[in-house]
Amino acid sequence: MNFHLERLDRWLSNHGEKIYLRRTVGSGNQSHVQCEIKAQIKPLTEQQLVGGISQQSYLIITSPTEIIRAQWPGGKPEPTQGGIISPVDPRLPIKNDVLFIRGEQKTVTRSSPIFYNGECSRIELTVLG
Repeated sequence: MNFHLERLDRWLSNHGEKIYLRRTVGSGNQSHVQCEIKAQIKPLTEQQLVGGISQQSYLIITSPTEIIRAQWPGGKPEPTQGGIISPVDPRLPIKNDVLFIRGEQKTVTRSSPIFYNGECSRIELTVLG
Protein backbone atom coordinates (compact mmCIF):
# COMPACT_ATOMS: atom_id res chain seq x y z
CA MET A 1 0.00 0.00 0.00
CA ASN A 2 1.34 3.42 -0.80
CA PHE A 3 1.67 6.42 1.48
CA HIS A 4 -1.20 8.37 -0.14
CA LEU A 5 -3.65 5.51 0.33
CA GLU A 6 -2.55 4.82 3.92
CA ARG A 7 -3.01 8.47 4.80
CA LEU A 8 -6.49 8.65 3.19
CA ASP A 9 -7.59 5.41 4.88
CA ARG A 10 -6.50 6.77 8.28
CA TRP A 11 -8.33 10.06 7.70
CA LEU A 12 -11.53 8.34 6.54
CA SER A 13 -11.40 5.92 9.47
CA ASN A 14 -11.34 8.86 11.92
CA HIS A 15 -13.42 11.47 10.11
CA GLY A 16 -15.25 9.82 7.21
CA GLU A 17 -18.99 9.48 6.96
CA LYS A 18 -20.62 6.09 6.32
CA ILE A 19 -22.28 5.80 2.95
CA TYR A 20 -23.52 2.88 0.87
CA LEU A 21 -22.41 2.11 -2.66
CA ARG A 22 -24.82 0.11 -4.82
CA ARG A 23 -24.69 -1.33 -8.33
CA THR A 24 -27.46 -3.06 -10.25
CA VAL A 25 -26.16 -6.25 -11.89
CA GLY A 26 -27.69 -8.65 -14.38
CA SER A 27 -29.79 -7.96 -17.43
CA GLY A 28 -33.02 -9.97 -17.17
CA ASN A 29 -32.99 -10.98 -13.52
CA GLN A 30 -31.44 -7.90 -11.92
CA SER A 31 -30.14 -7.68 -8.39
CA HIS A 32 -28.41 -5.04 -6.29
CA VAL A 33 -24.91 -5.40 -4.86
CA GLN A 34 -24.16 -3.01 -2.02
CA CYS A 35 -21.27 -2.25 0.34
CA GLU A 36 -20.68 0.20 3.16
CA ILE A 37 -17.75 2.58 2.78
CA LYS A 38 -16.50 5.73 4.46
CA ALA A 39 -16.16 8.96 2.52
CA GLN A 40 -15.65 12.68 2.72
CA ILE A 41 -18.74 14.48 1.40
CA LYS A 42 -18.48 17.98 -0.03
CA PRO A 43 -21.58 19.81 -1.28
CA LEU A 44 -21.29 21.45 -4.69
CA THR A 45 -23.78 23.66 -6.52
CA GLU A 46 -27.52 23.25 -6.26
CA GLN A 47 -29.27 22.78 -9.60
CA GLN A 48 -32.81 23.99 -10.17
CA LEU A 49 -35.10 21.59 -12.02
CA VAL A 50 -38.59 21.84 -13.51
CA GLY A 51 -41.39 22.52 -11.05
CA GLY A 52 -39.19 24.15 -8.40
CA ILE A 53 -37.56 20.88 -7.37
CA SER A 54 -33.83 21.21 -6.72
CA GLN A 55 -31.12 18.60 -6.56
CA GLN A 56 -27.82 18.83 -4.76
CA SER A 57 -24.52 17.80 -6.31
CA TYR A 58 -21.79 16.39 -4.08
CA LEU A 59 -18.13 15.59 -4.47
CA ILE A 60 -17.40 12.29 -2.72
CA ILE A 61 -13.84 11.35 -1.85
CA THR A 62 -13.26 7.75 -0.85
CA SER A 63 -10.65 5.02 -0.81
CA PRO A 64 -10.61 1.78 -2.77
CA THR A 65 -9.64 -0.15 0.38
CA GLU A 66 -13.14 -0.89 1.74
CA ILE A 67 -14.47 -1.62 -1.75
CA ILE A 68 -11.72 -4.19 -2.28
CA ARG A 69 -12.20 -5.66 1.21
CA ALA A 70 -15.95 -6.11 0.56
CA GLN A 71 -15.19 -7.77 -2.80
CA TRP A 72 -17.67 -5.37 -4.35
CA PRO A 73 -19.42 -5.74 -6.79
CA GLY A 74 -18.84 -9.49 -6.47
CA GLY A 75 -16.37 -12.23 -7.12
CA LYS A 76 -12.80 -12.44 -5.96
CA PRO A 77 -9.98 -10.68 -7.80
CA GLU A 78 -7.10 -12.67 -9.22
CA PRO A 79 -4.47 -13.50 -6.54
CA THR A 80 -2.02 -11.13 -8.22
CA GLN A 81 -4.46 -8.22 -7.91
CA GLY A 82 -4.33 -6.72 -4.46
CA GLY A 83 -5.33 -3.17 -5.24
CA ILE A 84 -7.17 -1.63 -8.13
CA ILE A 85 -4.69 -1.57 -10.96
CA SER A 86 -6.58 -0.14 -13.89
CA PRO A 87 -9.03 2.70 -14.59
CA VAL A 88 -11.42 0.09 -16.04
CA ASP A 89 -11.27 -2.29 -13.06
CA PRO A 90 -14.85 -3.49 -12.39
CA ARG A 91 -14.41 -2.73 -8.69
CA LEU A 92 -14.36 1.00 -9.38
CA PRO A 93 -17.66 2.86 -9.07
CA ILE A 94 -19.04 3.88 -12.47
CA LYS A 95 -21.57 6.35 -13.84
CA ASN A 96 -25.13 5.43 -12.78
CA ASP A 97 -24.02 3.48 -9.70
CA VAL A 98 -25.98 4.68 -6.66
CA LEU A 99 -24.82 6.09 -3.33
CA PHE A 100 -26.96 6.39 -0.22
CA ILE A 101 -25.83 9.49 1.64
CA ARG A 102 -27.51 10.67 4.83
CA GLY A 103 -30.54 8.54 3.98
CA GLU A 104 -30.93 9.91 0.46
CA GLN A 105 -30.27 8.18 -2.84
CA LYS A 106 -27.77 9.88 -5.18
CA THR A 107 -26.65 8.83 -8.66
CA VAL A 108 -23.00 8.80 -9.71
CA THR A 109 -22.51 11.19 -12.63
CA ARG A 110 -18.69 11.04 -12.73
CA SER A 111 -16.08 8.65 -11.37
CA SER A 112 -12.41 9.64 -11.32
CA PRO A 113 -9.91 7.21 -9.83
CA ILE A 114 -6.57 8.78 -8.88
CA PHE A 115 -3.48 6.60 -9.37
CA TYR A 116 -0.02 6.90 -7.79
CA ASN A 117 2.69 4.55 -9.07
CA GLY A 118 0.12 2.43 -10.87
CA GLU A 119 -2.11 1.87 -7.82
CA CYS A 120 -5.50 3.48 -7.18
CA SER A 121 -5.02 5.70 -4.13
CA ARG A 122 -8.23 7.71 -4.13
CA ILE A 123 -11.61 7.76 -5.83
CA GLU A 124 -13.45 11.01 -6.53
CA LEU A 125 -17.14 10.76 -7.41
CA THR A 126 -19.61 13.42 -8.39
CA VAL A 127 -23.17 12.52 -7.48
CA LEU A 128 -26.52 14.17 -8.03
CA GLY A 129 -29.84 13.60 -6.36
